Amino acid sequence: MSNKRKVVVKIYGQEYTMVGSESREYIQKIANYVDDKMVDVARKSNQLSTSMIAVLTSLNIADEYMKCREEAQVWKAKLEEPLEALNEAKAEIAATKSEIEESKVQYEENIRLLEEEKKSLIMVLNEKEEQLREIENLKTTLALKEQELDKLAKENEELQNKVFDSQIKYVQAKKELDSFIDTFDEKG
Repeated sequence: MSNKRKVVVKIYGQEYTMVGSESREYIQKIANYVDDKMVDVARKSNQLSTSMIAVLTSLNIADEYMKCREEAQVWKAKLEEPLEALNEAKAEIAATKSEIEESKVQYEENIRLLEEEKKSLIMVLNEKEEQLREIENLKTTLALKEQELDKLAKENEELQNKVFDSQIKYVQAKKELDSFIDTFDEKG
């Protein structure tokens, strides 16, 4: 079933039955517009027949329509410019988003590499700290060995002095013994 409506309208004193799918108010509004235009044409020239008034009114309405259509095309063109600019801006935004995503991926990769480098550096630092502790232990051991060596050197020096003293005493004792033997041999 169709949504067609029948509306009775009055245009330039004549009643017409209009059929359309638009609302009753809209059809009446259009009829009133045509009626006003016909009355306006008739006022300007009272010698015209109804058919001539209808033709002139049609021409005037067609003229208005064509001018409105041209103006609409101008406005449409003007509206398309910002739409094109909007589409270009959307394309730039999409490209920028893509660049941002690529930068984000690169940033995350750089962070990952830095984390690996950080771990590597921490391992190297730990190794260096362990080596420093080992060096400190070796220094301590060396200092103890040097003290022990100094002690042994002093003991060695004391023993050498004792040996030297013993040699001196030996030489003296030998001289005394030789002298005693010589004296004993002379007496004997």
